[in-house]
Amino acid sequence: MLSSIYLKTLRDLRGLIAAWGLGLAAAAALNVVFFPAFQKMPEILTFLKSLPPVLKTFLGDIDSVFTLEGFLKLKLFDILPLLLAVMGVSQGSRALTGELEHKTVDMLLALPISRRRVVLEKYLAIATAVAAVAAMVAAGLVAACAAVGADIDRIYLLAATFNGLPPTWLFVALAVFGSCAMRTSRHAAILAGGVVIGSYVFETVRLISPELAGWRAVSIFAYHRAGVTLAGELAPGPAVAFTALSVLLLVLAVGAFERRDL
Repeated sequence: MLSSIYLKTLRDLRGLIAAWGLGLAAAAALNVVFFPAFQKMPEILTFLKSLPPVLKTFLGDIDSVFTLEGFLKLKLFDILPLLLAVMGVSQGSRALTGELEHKTVDMLLALPISRRRVVLEKYLAIATAVAAVAAMVAAGLVAACAAVGADIDRIYLLAATFNGLPPTWLFVALAVFGSCAMRTSRHAAILAGGVVIGSYVFETVRLISPELAGWRAVSIFAYHRAGVTLAGELAPGPAVAFTALSVLLLVLAVGAFERRDL
């Protein structure tokens, strides 16, 4: 049974879950509601097809943007890990250093559990919070599609939404590692946030730069996009890779926290 650290951390995140979940769910639903109007603008398709080849590569299949699946992929699903990471990294970077900065670490370590469980339960609580936000986004999409009578496979909506979780959990694991190994939560946030932003910028540049086309294997966001097709078919490889890296970072985080002189 998980101890009160997991439950207390999750309870402390209730307001954040509600704010992020409702906000992202509303934004996702608005995309669904706006799509029929977007479809009635053929001049946009003409404009997109007139773009330079490098920008077309960045956008992907231009014609698919005029399907709801492709529209949501471009407007929401491709950037969902980036959005979720803002919440996850901000909390992960304070997981342990926040206790030090608020001088509550002594009370935390006075509990009859190991430092390893402290780290893991903190991480699991944040990962659960991120998953709850993703679930609210999925619910918002399904509700909006039902309201407007959108012809879209609900399985695709669920698969594409939850496909954003494994890379986000990886970013959270990196933030927790930084929180265990670094002196301040600010340093941990800079580490994890830098990787998140750097990864997204790298993928953006990679898509429009022929010289970087072969670097797909080291792009987190390229792996994320490969995790699900427009037909809703899941590819387990990216999720397995993200999970393995997350576990490795958590092992390193536990080691750093156990060695830390508090």
